[in-house]
Amino acid sequence: MRELPGWFSTTRVALIAALVAALSLLWLAGEAHYRGCVAQAEARFPAIAVSAFTTRNTGPLKVAYNRERAVEVQGCHRHPF
Repeated sequence: MRELPGWFSTTRVALIAALVAALSLLWLAGEAHYRGCVAQAEARFPAIAVSAFTTRNTGPLKVAYNRERAVEVQGCHRHPF
């Protein structure tokens, strides 16, 4: 069997694999947190066509709560803490 170089020890490979696994779990937790925050903002301020309320200054392309939802989504972040 061939000798492996000194930098390629089993312990170092295990540590690097553990670090990569921890970082990917943190990344997944951050994405889940962000998606949950966006879903909550969309549930609080749904996109409803304002034309269903028939007033003089509404049109078929106007959407209710778009500004409120945008402000709420801007408060979301991808940090799980």
